Amino acid sequence: MLHEPRAAPLRFTGEQMMGLMYIFASYYPKQKHPHVIFEARTKSNKGCANSGNLEWRTRSIRRGSSHHAGLVELADRNGAGRYRRDVRETTKYIETALIIDKAMFQKRNGSTRTEVVHDAIQVANIADLYFRTLNTRVSVVYIETWQGQNQAQIDSGKDISKAISNFNDYTSRNLYKIDKDTTQLLTGETFAGGEVGMSVPETVCTPKAVGISVDMNPYEPHLLAGTMAHMIGHNIGMGHDDNRDECICRDWHGCIMSQSIVGLENVQPYKFSECSRLDYIDALRIGHGLCLLNKPNEVELRKNCGNGIVEDDEECDCGSALDCDKTDPCCDGITCKLKKESQCATGPCCDKCILKPPGVICRDAHNECDLPEYCNGESGQCPPDVHKKNGNPCGMNSTGFSTGYCFNGVCPTQAAQCERVWGYSGTGADRVCYEQFNSKGSINGHCGKDSNGNYIKCEPENIQCGSLQCKDGERTPSEDCSEHLYSRAIISIRGTEYECKSITGTSTNSATPPFGLVRDGTPCGDNLICVNQTCVSIFPYIDQTKCPTNHNNLECSGNGDCTNTNKCFCKFGWTGPDCSIQAHITTTYSSPVTSTTPESKVIMEKKTTRYAYDQGKVSTLAMVIMLVVIVKCVFLCFALMAVCYRAPKLPPLPEPVAMGAPGRAMATGKLNARAKSQAERERRAIGVQS
Repeated sequence: MLHEPRAAPLRFTGEQMMGLMYIFASYYPKQKHPHVIFEARTKSNKGCANSGNLEWRTRSIRRGSSHHAGLVELADRNGAGRYRRDVRETTKYIETALIIDKAMFQKRNGSTRTEVVHDAIQVANIADLYFRTLNTRVSVVYIETWQGQNQAQIDSGKDISKAISNFNDYTSRNLYKIDKDTTQLLTGETFAGGEVGMSVPETVCTPKAVGISVDMNPYEPHLLAGTMAHMIGHNIGMGHDDNRDECICRDWHGCIMSQSIVGLENVQPYKFSECSRLDYIDALRIGHGLCLLNKPNEVELRKNCGNGIVEDDEECDCGSALDCDKTDPCCDGITCKLKKESQCATGPCCDKCILKPPGVICRDAHNECDLPEYCNGESGQCPPDVHKKNGNPCGMNSTGFSTGYCFNGVCPTQAAQCERVWGYSGTGADRVCYEQFNSKGSINGHCGKDSNGNYIKCEPENIQCGSLQCKDGERTPSEDCSEHLYSRAIISIRGTEYECKSITGTSTNSATPPFGLVRDGTPCGDNLICVNQTCVSIFPYIDQTKCPTNHNNLECSGNGDCTNTNKCFCKFGWTGPDCSIQAHITTTYSSPVTSTTPESKVIMEKKTTRYAYDQGKVSTLAMVIMLVVIVKCVFLCFALMAVCYRAPKLPPLPEPVAMGAPGRAMATGKLNARAKSQAERERRAIGVQS
């Protein structure tokens, strides 16, 4: 520490630095003052309490000194399918909840709550740098401050194990609703034994994953970060580096998981050792850290639309507004919201800013132990990758019997591995090949290497879990294996010849196991599988939790597969949590899509009925019109007949009488006059009538 007389210290917290700055007054006298330089070192115990009598439990997953195995990650020859990517190559995320106790505030006299929270974020950032070497990120998802009073009993001067027990009780009762992988308490208290930290081992992804880290010096956040990284390491399943022959730490001052935490000569470790990495792989392989594979929503103190990170209240973030039209046409670069006509921005379930309908496959099943994932119609992202549970039979042969067990989403059998290396018809060699070569511990047959790089001989019970011995197929390995060393031998035993072919070599990626070893999950006997070149029972690797059952206690009602998340994946035609409901569907889509088919039928039926009814209306109208026309025609006919009707002919006039009879003539004249008058009246009547 450097002390300058009359200097006013100002503590500064930034994104990448933290330290001391000094502001000097202009009226300082110019005379020289001696500088006082001393080493800030404390002689107190700075070790981890997870040791000796305080060790919570011992690890049970270490098997020997060789840790080469991991999840299968190789692709097949023709590219039509692939093994699931190795979990070591996948970025993991430790969702961390931080609790800051009252003593942390007291150690930072005068600091505001925001400044103390920034200090805690700085500690998490440094711990994140440490974990990046393991392809893992530390993400702060929750922060709680106890500025006024501690919410759990953390007593200074008492045993740290009592404090962690009280803290564990508090988190179990009050933080169970927080989605987190681990909860870490940053405290300014000192404990009776002088230890600077303690945590509950092998509890990550459970509510009991807690740890306590003591802040020894508020001006050296890297010390607290190293302690917190150490405690999280215990939560994951890492043991101490001390007294372990297989541990390789390339730094002379020690590594993070050293029991002393603070390294030799008080140099703070910042790397994980090789055995810490292998402990991490072991924990992931047996399923203790599945929650670390989910990408979290990180807590960000400074949110900024346009930084390319989708934060709270943002639907998208495509960077600067000028680049958004090119990089993401679905996103409004000014508001970081989806455009009005957009339903999504990115993801395999998003097509040109429109969500794909439910039921569209967004991730194919890579093999018989994997399961496909479908778009749900609500998000542009594909649902989490799931697979069948470990232990499901797979690898059916020509006789209909299974030759393997599903293991972490793949079906690792000797035949499949040999075919991948030696081509079509390549298969596992006879047992005599394993006995002849793997028991020697040579380049042609071994069970891995020890810490000195020497080949390990396989024990008799592990003989089939060492180097992969094959027969048949091509005489030379496939193209993607051609750069590795390989051997082919013909051995004769009691007159019978056996072909034994093997391949060996190292991968360019140090995180992957040596090439040519039998993969984890490969059968080595009845209910036995290879794990880390050791033949063990399969049952510890099978999750005994059951999926939903029907009234007959039949898992998934016999109509689906139980996944590694203990949920049913229903076969075609079945739905429901337990696959007991028969789905009347006509497509492979989920129910929201299939419902469109009957709706369209109803619409067409309504249209057809309406069309038939309209035809009836037209026929009736035509009949009425025809009847009216006929009536009118009849009426006109009668009218014409009335017009054309003629009156009856008038009677003829009487002939005139001769003049020789005057008397009769006079009478006749009178009659004629009357007749004429009558005729005239009749004519007039007819005229009027007409």
